[in-house]
Amino acid sequence: MTDRASGWGSFLAGILAFASIMLGATVPTPIYPLYAAEYGFSQLMITVIFAAYAVGVIGALLLTGPWSEQVGRKPLLIGGLALSAASSLVFALADGLPLILLGRLLSGLSVGIYTSAATVAVGEMAPEGHDQAGTLGATAANMGGLGLGPIFGAVAILALPDPLHIPYVAHLVLVAVALVCLWPVPEPGERAAHPRLRPQGLAVPAEVRGVFVPAGICAFSGFMICGFLTSVTPAYLGEVLGLEGRHLLIGAVTGLVFLMSCVGQSLEGKLPRRTRLPTGMALLLVGLLAITAALWAQWLPFLVAAIVVAGIGHGIAFRGGLTTVSAASPKGTVSAVVATYFVVAYVAISIPVVTVGVLSAPFGLLPAGIGFAAVASALCALSLVLILRRGDEA
Repeated sequence: MTDRASGWGSFLAGILAFASIMLGATVPTPIYPLYAAEYGFSQLMITVIFAAYAVGVIGALLLTGPWSEQVGRKPLLIGGLALSAASSLVFALADGLPLILLGRLLSGLSVGIYTSAATVAVGEMAPEGHDQAGTLGATAANMGGLGLGPIFGAVAILALPDPLHIPYVAHLVLVAVALVCLWPVPEPGERAAHPRLRPQGLAVPAEVRGVFVPAGICAFSGFMICGFLTSVTPAYLGEVLGLEGRHLLIGAVTGLVFLMSCVGQSLEGKLPRRTRLPTGMALLLVGLLAITAALWAQWLPFLVAAIVVAGIGHGIAFRGGLTTVSAASPKGTVSAVVATYFVVAYVAISIPVVTVGVLSAPFGLLPAGIGFAAVASALCALSLVLILRRGDEA
């Protein structure tokens, strides 16, 4: 590893790059209702568009997961920014479904690269003696960027002409600024003498399964609701609650779960180690149950409060689960186990959400959404029972 002589400037450049990538992933959120109106997309098609992003994330995780150990962090960070820029350019030129799907796929690829490489790189960029700042910086850039994306998109819709295209130009400018800031930053990691660019394997060794299963179920249920809130909430707020055209409100509500997850992840380290995962799962369960009730009651303040609780629980549980499975993994398997954990999370963002689109046609968006939230609640409850039965946290 290079020495940390680069200081706070390099650290902030890494955070900016990370945040701009994650922000780009959720910029389209408030634009989905506009796509539906302009191109006649059904709710099923909107969820399929959203799921294309998860396909890109999983593909990049599996393909490039170990690459930063071979060629260094910086080439992957630059490559991720290039893919994010390509995604925004494709969106800016899109005039129908094919380019919209391609834009989402490219965005997912950029996020997948940064999920593995940037999380480590930002920690390495933190100045000497500020390791905690590195961890918090990566957390804030990751979930904070996802949370700010819908708000960024909503502001761009309100402030700029041509809301189907120009918001992506605004994001392209942000990515360009991040690239300029990151370019002179020294390589924070090490490069292998003879790089071998192999795909990332997936593994859950037998000694990890006792903690991986409940943590994985919790991650699955938590990211199910993240996917639901990001892809379906704009339509719910517009069609069910009659808030069409309230772009900033829609952006703020849909980004709230990620912002609160960022808060939860920052709080996770302050809890006793043995209580982190159960506490996070309990809060997530309460939040999911409240979201289910709020959807049924069709009451926005209740929904917002429920999202706050669920988001904080999600942050504590997700980071707690990640810490737990990493600590329990035998030497030489950590990266594969962590990759498997992230794949579980991003599968949850895609496939289950598409079922809402499928079910919304025959049953309506409201019943489909309530059923989806109820299933996520049941999975979270199962995870909580399993971890409490274990009676410890490895």
